[in-house]
Amino acid sequence: MIFDHVKKDGVMGGQIKNIERILDQGSSWLNEDKLVCAENMFGVCDGASSLVPDLYHGKTGAWWASHLVSSLFSSNDASLFDLSKRANKMLHSTMTAMGVETEDKLHCWSTSVAAFQLSEDSVSWIQSGDSQVLAIYADGDFKLLTPYHNHDKQTLQQLKKLYQQGDPAPHASLRPQVENIRRQMNQNYGVLNGEPGALDFLQTGSEPLKGMSHLLVFTDGMFPPGEKPQDQPDFRWVTDHFLQGGLSQVKTEIRSLETRDPDCRRYPRFKKHDDMAAIAVSFH
Repeated sequence: MIFDHVKKDGVMGGQIKNIERILDQGSSWLNEDKLVCAENMFGVCDGASSLVPDLYHGKTGAWWASHLVSSLFSSNDASLFDLSKRANKMLHSTMTAMGVETEDKLHCWSTSVAAFQLSEDSVSWIQSGDSQVLAIYADGDFKLLTPYHNHDKQTLQQLKKLYQQGDPAPHASLRPQVENIRRQMNQNYGVLNGEPGALDFLQTGSEPLKGMSHLLVFTDGMFPPGEKPQDQPDFRWVTDHFLQGGLSQVKTEIRSLETRDPDCRRYPRFKKHDDMAAIAVSFH
């Protein structure tokens, strides 16, 4: 796990006071989340768990997707849209070189991404998938800058129903639904996976920095577990715990809730612990 605080005086005219980062592996054998910290740009990538057993040089497609995209973003030498476009193209070319069946979405390497670039008086952001950028203001209010789209809602509602019906292997029974949703990539929701259509789902925007105290970017492993899959994650909960104890407190509280629900019965989810990646940039 990566967990640190980094003082950054003199960056962006001295406006960055502190940077906190978390990268924590979940229940799987490989951490498929990745962080990006590059001067005035900060981001996270969350590789979508592979639905095929293929490994490439000992790593999953999800691992490759998050690492390739994060490495390209780390160059920070273009706009966020252009970086995303280049990253998506690199995904396709690398998959082709490694013999991946890119015509089958279940084989495609894919990753969500959320990132922001700071200027003197504003922040620009980009998102694909379900990673998020959250602004917290000096008065304690918050604003989710990136749009939230819950493409797992029906799947997790079905998981909850399977538990209620007493299914002895609910996650196995869920497999056809999971595959069905994966095949909807860049049709009903966005993700970087090498397809040209991925660019049509990129969400971008900008926001004035005035009044902001903190900017957070994080993968869905930092969403608090919820009992109702149809509801939006409680980002007020995230904000309050962050203001009390930083990203480390958010992580600790989430892991505690997950540990008390190891079978994912109370809080429907795909695994006991998801990978976590998060960066918090705090200002003077």
